[in-house]
Amino acid sequence: MAVDEMTVSLETPGAGPSKSSPVMDNFYLQELEMDEQNEDIDLLRKKNEYLELQQSVDSSNELLSSLASYLSTFQKDLSAVSGQITELQGKSSIIDSRLNGRKAVIPALNSLLREITLPPSLVLTLRDTLPSQNPDLWLTAIQQLDEKIACIQARGKVKAVHEIRSILDGFRIKTLNVLPPFLLSLIRPLKSASKGLSTNLAVLQTSILLKYQPFYSFLQRQSPRIAKQVERGYVDAARAYYETGMRRYTRSLTQIRQRTVDKVDPIGYVAAESMSSGPEEEIRRVYERLEFANLEEGGVILSFNADDKEYRSPVEALFRSLGLVLIDNASAEFTFIVRFFTRVSLLEKVHSPQSTPLESPSPSFVDLTSEIGHGTARNRNISSESDERLKEAERIWHEVFDSALEYTTSFFQSMVYTPPPTVSLLTIIRLNDRLLTTCDSRGCLPLTSYLSGWKLTLWPIFRKKMDQHIESLKKLADEAEGKGLAGLIGKGVKDRQVKIVAARYAGLYGSVTALSEETDEVMLFSSMARLRSELVRLAQTQSNKIKYLPERHSFLSSIYEIILHELASGPVQAMHPRIQSELSLFKTREEEARRKISNSP
Repeated sequence: MAVDEMTVSLETPGAGPSKSSPVMDNFYLQELEMDEQNEDIDLLRKKNEYLELQQSVDSSNELLSSLASYLSTFQKDLSAVSGQITELQGKSSIIDSRLNGRKAVIPALNSLLREITLPPSLVLTLRDTLPSQNPDLWLTAIQQLDEKIACIQARGKVKAVHEIRSILDGFRIKTLNVLPPFLLSLIRPLKSASKGLSTNLAVLQTSILLKYQPFYSFLQRQSPRIAKQVERGYVDAARAYYETGMRRYTRSLTQIRQRTVDKVDPIGYVAAESMSSGPEEEIRRVYERLEFANLEEGGVILSFNADDKEYRSPVEALFRSLGLVLIDNASAEFTFIVRFFTRVSLLEKVHSPQSTPLESPSPSFVDLTSEIGHGTARNRNISSESDERLKEAERIWHEVFDSALEYTTSFFQSMVYTPPPTVSLLTIIRLNDRLLTTCDSRGCLPLTSYLSGWKLTLWPIFRKKMDQHIESLKKLADEAEGKGLAGLIGKGVKDRQVKIVAARYAGLYGSVTALSEETDEVMLFSSMARLRSELVRLAQTQSNKIKYLPERHSFLSSIYEIILHELASGPVQAMHPRIQSELSLFKTREEEARRKISNSP
């Protein structure tokens, strides 16, 4: 306290420097000694604490030094471990790369093993059995063997393939030896003289031969020469089957045709019996026979009908039956040939969808011509292959069917040698056109050209028949005018003749209209127009012989009424444009004749 006060007084403003007194110096010294003593006492009192603290610091320093050493060692170890990890990661990457490579190889390796490994069932089947013992099992085995052979040929550089090739060659040789006898045994019933025609060829083809078609495909791919032997065996048997069947059928049709004699007189010729009986029954029979122009309705004439001596049928019905029998057998045979004998690659065989065995082959049939007309190189190749297959099928078909066609041609020629009546002939032409349409829809290519030949033969005969009608009517009109030999000898034309001719014309016009089609309409009705002109000339010439005008015009009116009645009651509805036009023409003439009757004195 005293020190503080002294300090304050010394620091009071205005005080100047002065020398301290001895008392003050002593005081300071005492105070300092006391402070030093206190510090020493405190230091002694805390000595142990300081020593402990020193020891703690020393221990900490030692620990830190040890820790630093440990950390240094750990860092070195960590660096070594890091290097090892890096090395392991590199090795792991190499292992992963090898593993991925092996994984990539596994599918191909598995595929190779599957392709070149022969299943025990395949080996046992081919080694210990024959196709006749278990055909269904052999179907599976042949497909597998075919695939194995194809795979072996594609993998010729693989070492394991060389070890199995000899085994496959042995199986291949055995199958080439046992399959042909089996296939030929299936068609043996066709060769039997007693069972040949009693065998249903369609059933044999669809249910048996097509079922075992893979056998023939195998032969075709592995040995075309042996496959040709099987083809030849079938062709010989089928040719004999169709030839015998068609010969018997055309013989039966010929017997039936000989019982029916058609009158083929031209329209201008009126026989004595027609003068007495009239044309009604004759025209009615013509109308009834128009129903044979339809292919879809009604069955065919069977061979045993010829055994009935009273059985008769018109020539167009005989032609219809012959055409239906021909096209059904020919198209079915062509379909079978394409499906059984045409070459199909193994890839197409495996991946192609299943289809109906005897579905009618169209141009798109079994994809033979579905790609024709497209521009890519692949499609052009497909088109070329399809053409080759179809040509091959047509060749086989002709070998099978040409001998049978000789009998149908013979019947056809006998039919046109003495042509049937005009309407019957036009019915036959229309039947042939519809047969051609059916043939096109079924894709029976080789028969199309054959039926087209019939068409080219029939039309000139029909035109000749129409010219004969026109010429006969022209001759009759000339006779009515007093020209020609009949006019010189005084043999005139009777009114009854003119009426019969008029009714015949109307019946012929209605029948031609019923059978006409747009493609030949112009030609048909140009001939009918010429016929009409001669008929009108005949009627007018005959009427001019009547001196009394009312009777003359009455005669003309009666002629036109006969025509109008027959046209309206004919086989074609009156609403048909051609019938309407003809009705309008003769209705105008009939009204004009009636008007002249009323105006006559």
